[in-house]
Amino acid sequence: MALHVALFLWAAAVSPSQFPQFEAKVKAYTQLVDRLDREMGRVPDRATAEEVHAHKLALATAIAAARPGAKQGDVFVPTEAQPLIRQIREGTAGRDGAAARKAIGEDDPKTSKNTPQVALRPNEPYPDGAPLSTVPPSLLLRLPALPKSVEFRFVGKALVLRDVRANVIVDYIPNALP
Repeated sequence: MALHVALFLWAAAVSPSQFPQFEAKVKAYTQLVDRLDREMGRVPDRATAEEVHAHKLALATAIAAARPGAKQGDVFVPTEAQPLIRQIREGTAGRDGAAARKAIGEDDPKTSKNTPQVALRPNEPYPDGAPLSTVPPSLLLRLPALPKSVEFRFVGKALVLRDVRANVIVDYIPNALP
């Protein structure tokens, strides 16, 4: 069993990416945010909750200023969006995908009651108090690996790329789920 896992990981590491443009755009975005974060100065190790929140808001503002014309499809480039959608739909199809569909739906901000609405727009803050949907491991294995500073989430049927540090929407694919 361990040999099979090792071979799978090796094959994944040496095979060319299915999503080279997406990965390049994510890398460029994270480098931009890294630079903005350095220029702002890091939050002290013993920062108060207010200081952390203020830093997050300032970083979100700096990101929006650095990406003034950001629009849907800038990171999830159209030529690679359809293969991503196919991976998601295959991973959530039929009986095998039932657990993934259930996990995604449990914390979906579109169907959760008494939570803030999530506006699907790049550079838009992800509202505090809005639930973050689970992206099951079985589905994450089908999607490109991401740096720690960004993550996949679902809002309704849309696949969202969210910046964890600034709590903003980087990009999204509408109707990624069936």
